[in-house]
Amino acid sequence: MNGQARPRLGTRILAMLLLAAALAYVEADVVVYLREVLVPLRRAHFPAALREPLPLLNLQQLAEAGPQVASFHTLEQVRELAALAVLAAMAAALKRRKGEAWAFFLVSFALWDFLYYAFLKALMGWPASLSTWDVLFLVPVPWVAPVWAPLAVSATLLLAGVISLATAGREMPTKVKLTAGLMALAGAALVLASFLLRARQAVGGVPKRFDWPWFLAGWLLGSVGLLWLAMRPSRRRR
Repeated sequence: MNGQARPRLGTRILAMLLLAAALAYVEADVVVYLREVLVPLRRAHFPAALREPLPLLNLQQLAEAGPQVASFHTLEQVRELAALAVLAAMAAALKRRKGEAWAFFLVSFALWDFLYYAFLKALMGWPASLSTWDVLFLVPVPWVAPVWAPLAVSATLLLAGVISLATAGREMPTKVKLTAGLMALAGAALVLASFLLRARQAVGGVPKRFDWPWFLAGWLLGSVGLLWLAMRPSRRRR
């Protein structure tokens, strides 16, 4: 055998699990500290929601608290992108066969999301329920939704990622790949729209409702497309 043996799939999956769990804890820990730091500012504007993510403080309110607090918005955006970069780099490093990098990213992202909320619940007793509103991302504008919505997306990503790992290396007919990919992208666009439609209402207030029809349509369409891609029906040989 030439050179050092490559890590087996089980070893790589374990490494992925450990990294996703560690990243989720770090992210949750940062959020706990951040919310505590913002309590005095939120007490002045939203005394009934001191440790809740919504209502969102606007940029002027952050600026009035001083340059260090005003920088939180940019720091949070960079932190979110950095977390995604860590997952993407890990997935690329664990790849051994075609399709594995994407599969590892899907699984690790889903686990990161699930564990993030689990750690927040353990550390600060939040969220109170799955219907609690949360800020999912801030890039380029706030994404807001009840906690159950991102968890539903992550459940699909987890399933698709597991299937992708099991079918990695297979070839997929180009037409099937294109059709499934377009379905996944269209579904993702509708889901994203449901997260963004209430962004303005979340600044200074809490949205009265979630646009679940947009989300449901996008989640169903995207799930079918993503799972179709993950299953990778083999190209027929002539």
